[in-house]
Amino acid sequence: MSSRKNARLREDIQRELSDILEFESRDPVVREAFPTLMDVRLTVDGRYAKVYVAVAGEVDRDLVAKALDQDRGFYRSMLAERLSLRYTPELRFVLDETVERSLRLDTLLRDDDRSLEPDGPGAPDPEATKREEPA
Repeated sequence: MSSRKNARLREDIQRELSDILEFESRDPVVREAFPTLMDVRLTVDGRYAKVYVAVAGEVDRDLVAKALDQDRGFYRSMLAERLSLRYTPELRFVLDETVERSLRLDTLLRDDDRSLEPDGPGAPDPEATKREEPA
């Protein structure tokens, strides 16, 4: 499959599967996790798709991963109904931790910046460091 065709198929799968996950999932575990489809990676032949899904912060990630894995047949059949493909790719769901990692990194960086601020403990007195201007 050409790279252009693969990219177009990937976009179609991402759009349709995102809609299916968000609005048509019957599993309460998945629905309560508010899944967001982040990316789809296809094999060169288009037979297998790795689907990266981000979920809301305060859910049991193992339970959501298990639910997505159990329901992948449903998602694949819904995808087959929406896309006219010779072979609907076999889906493998992976929980994407990119958002959580970036939030943790942002928090760490902000905490580090606060410890470097001059008004922290042991910081020099700004009045004492002013130069006297000549008259």
